[in-house]
Amino acid sequence: MADPRFFECAGPFSASAIAALIDGQCTGEADAIFSDISSLELAQPDMVSFFTNPKLAEQLAASKAGAVLISEKNRALCPPQTQAIICDDPYRAMAIMAQAFYPLTAQSRPMPGEGQDGAMLHPTARLGENVTLELGAMIGRHAEIGDNCVIGAGAMIGHGVVLGHDCVIGPQATIGYSLLGNRVIVQAGARLGTDGFGFAPGSQHVKIPQLGRLIVQSDVEIGANATLDRGAVGDTIIGEGTKIDNLVHIAHNVEIGRHCFLAAHSAVAGSSKIGDYVQMGGFAGVVGHIEVGAHSVIGAHSLATKSLPKKSSVSGAPARPRSELYRDQAFLSKLRKQSD
Repeated sequence: MADPRFFECAGPFSASAIAALIDGQCTGEADAIFSDISSLELAQPDMVSFFTNPKLAEQLAASKAGAVLISEKNRALCPPQTQAIICDDPYRAMAIMAQAFYPLTAQSRPMPGEGQDGAMLHPTARLGENVTLELGAMIGRHAEIGDNCVIGAGAMIGHGVVLGHDCVIGPQATIGYSLLGNRVIVQAGARLGTDGFGFAPGSQHVKIPQLGRLIVQSDVEIGANATLDRGAVGDTIIGEGTKIDNLVHIAHNVEIGRHCFLAAHSAVAGSSKIGDYVQMGGFAGVVGHIEVGAHSVIGAHSLATKSLPKKSSVSGAPARPRSELYRDQAFLSKLRKQSD
C-alpha cells in the first residue's frame, strides 16, 4: 500500500472491473470491492496482489490478499480464501492495475497549495489547458506546452521547445532544442538537448556548432540526471516507448528505436543506431558509428565495438556472443584448475 502522504489512490475497484481492465477472468464474487494493491506479504483482505513465481508458493498460501492476479497454470496454488483473477501475464497485469489505482500523471502532480506562483513564463510561450507550473519553473520564448503537462520546481523549458500533452517534467530538469511527444516523463535533473561533444582536433581544437535537435517520441521515460545531446547537423532521436534509466548518456546524432531499455550508467556514442526493443544492461556501452540490430541484448558492463545483427546477445568488453564468452570462461577455469 502506497503512503497517502505522497500518493493519492484512485480506488476502489470491483473484481469485475479489475478483470476487464487486464483482460482477465474472475473466479469468485464479481462484485467484491478492493481498495488498494500490495505485495503478497503486506496485502489485506480488501487488497489485490499478484503471483508469478511458483517458488514463492508458501508466500501465496500465507497471504491475506483478497484477490491475486495469477496465470492459469498457477491457479491451483491460490488458497481458498483468496480470489484468483486469471490473466496471461500477471506481472504486466499488476503494472496496469497499479496505474489504475495510482495514475502516473497524478503521482507527479504537486500537492495542494503549490502551483503557478513563482513560475517564470515568457509572454510568447503557449500553454495548453490544465498545465501546472511549480515554483521556479521557467518557460522560454515561443515554447509550446501541451494540455495537462506538469513542469516541476526549478525546471527549465528552453526557447522553441515543444511538449506534447500529458508530459511530466521533474524538478530541476532542463530541456532545450527539443521536441517531445505525448506522455513523456523526464525525471529530476535530466538534461535534454545539450551540446554534443563535437570538436575538430588540432593544435587548438575547434568547437563544431551543434545545430540539430533532440526528438523524443511519445511514451518515453527518461531517468534522473540522464543526459541526451542534440544532433550536430541532423537530429538525435529517441523512439516511442523507450525507457532510459538514471545517469544514462546519449550522444549527438544517436538514433534509438522503439521500446528499448537502457539501464543506469549505460551510454551510446555519437551517430550509432539502436534498433527496436534493444536492451542494454547497467554500465553497458556502444561505440560510435555502429548499428545494433533489433531485439538485441547487451549485457551489463559490456562494450559493443562493432555492429551487431538482429537478436544478438552479447557480453564482455569487447562484446561477443554470450555462448562464446561462457565457453572461453569455462576453458580458462579448466586450465586454472589443471595448473593448481
